[in-house]
Amino acid sequence: MLTGVALVLAGAFAGVAALGALPDHVWAFVGLFALAGAAYALAVAAVVRRPPSGGRALVAILGAAVLFRLILLPTVPSLSTDVYRYLWDGRVQAAGLSPYTEPPNSPTLASLRDPVIYPRLNHLDWRTIYPPGAQLVFALLASLAPSSVLAFKSLVVAADLATALVLSAWLGALGRPQAWVLIYAWHPLVVIELAGSGHLDALALLASVAALWAATRGREAWAGIWIGLGALVKLYPLLLLPALGGRRASRVVGACAIVVAAGYLCYARAGWAVVGSLPRFVAHEQFNGTLRTLLEWVVVPLGEPGRVAARLIPLLALSGLAVGLAWRGRTIPPWQRAAWLVGAYCLTTPSLFPWYVLWLVPLLAVELRWPWLWLTGAVALTYLVFAEPLWRMPPWVPAVEFIPLAAGLAWTPAGRLYGKRDDAALEAVG
Repeated sequence: MLTGVALVLAGAFAGVAALGALPDHVWAFVGLFALAGAAYALAVAAVVRRPPSGGRALVAILGAAVLFRLILLPTVPSLSTDVYRYLWDGRVQAAGLSPYTEPPNSPTLASLRDPVIYPRLNHLDWRTIYPPGAQLVFALLASLAPSSVLAFKSLVVAADLATALVLSAWLGALGRPQAWVLIYAWHPLVVIELAGSGHLDALALLASVAALWAATRGREAWAGIWIGLGALVKLYPLLLLPALGGRRASRVVGACAIVVAAGYLCYARAGWAVVGSLPRFVAHEQFNGTLRTLLEWVVVPLGEPGRVAARLIPLLALSGLAVGLAWRGRTIPPWQRAAWLVGAYCLTTPSLFPWYVLWLVPLLAVELRWPWLWLTGAVALTYLVFAEPLWRMPPWVPAVEFIPLAAGLAWTPAGRLYGKRDDAALEAVG
């Protein structure tokens, strides 16, 4: 059965690659994604109920994952322009300037503009929002393969496949079947967003999974180092710190702090400008929000104070959960605390772009929960904004994303939300 599913997935990805500019064919893209999602769901159900054992099965699963990524690797990213910002930041550094102090439309950078990268940049008046670790990666790629989308995507795919390998090792350390790595390795959203769009999140995913694996093995210092490395690429891995702190939580936090401090020292010349336009992003960016959107409907009569409250209340709730887990959650396994934190993040963030949900997928490979898996597939519907005359989400898309999620979570007893394996999974593990 898995062979047939792999062929369907390969065909769907080949169809996506053949479409070219996906925003111009967004309904066809969504249709192919739905086909891939249905096939993937069958594969997940099969591998959870009767996971194939042995090294050959694992090699076959990972081999198919490599094939899927190779199909999309040569394509030009069109669903997101983020990769062009990565290349631009690298170009700016190669010229001896700082993306933390100069936005793309700065007259100082006029000589760096070209007809390929510059026209595809968004937020031309924003300084970069990417932390120092990401900037070091951008600078390295700019020195090795200037302005090469393919080179950057190759790095992303390499990190993505490394995540699959680390995840399989983590599954083994937890006593789970290593074949469950399929849940990550074959996920259509993972393939599209990383091999297709080349999102930098692949590096943060690798660091996050490596940190959780290290914590499972009692390597607290290494867990902190990996979280620090992830946070230097994208800040959100810091949210996992409450999931990793056990009896020796100070080792995790201390190691993470040292790594982050070392990374920021590399760009100390920028001073406080090293935060770039990140505060502006946090204050103004909004896309596919959940709790914030619901709260805004309630507090509309309050005007601007209500809108501020709608943004802050979900983030305060997330902070409260993180503090609670750090303070009283030490008896809960790290992977379970991580699942709660990442799930809460997805529900409270003001912006939930499709690639932000990738963080959930490795955790679902450890403990499958179908409502959350639904969200990781349905979030691709948000690309239908390209089918609208204005950048506006079709009103039925959030309903399709979140109503099944809410219903599934309500149906699942709270104690089993992430705390116990499925009966079928227990039977499979034996």
